[in-house]
Amino acid sequence: MKGRDAPMRLAVGFGARVRGLLGAKRSKGVVMLAPCNDVHTFGMAELIDIAFLDEQGRVLESYRAVGPRRRIRCRKAVAVLERFSVNDPPWFSAGERVEMTRKDGAGK
Repeated sequence: MKGRDAPMRLAVGFGARVRGLLGAKRSKGVVMLAPCNDVHTFGMAELIDIAFLDEQGRVLESYRAVGPRRRIRCRKAVAVLERFSVNDPPWFSAGERVEMTRKDGAGK
């Protein structure tokens, strides 16, 4: 996953999932919303990248540079990855698999 290794913040509570990246400072990090299959960009000033994941971490749908006032849904998804849209690192494509590891190596 060259170029896609980035810090990830988990948003699992209702309030954290609703906020997602809203009001967050622009960074290279990724937010995982779980459980989630429906996202919005109302109130967002920045473009964001979105990837919907299934239970095995497989990317079902992927979107780049999603603008404000949009709502996107993937009924089969159980989680969503969001990040501020950037040109450099590649973003996920449908069919790829996302894996997470703890930086300290614990929990393997």
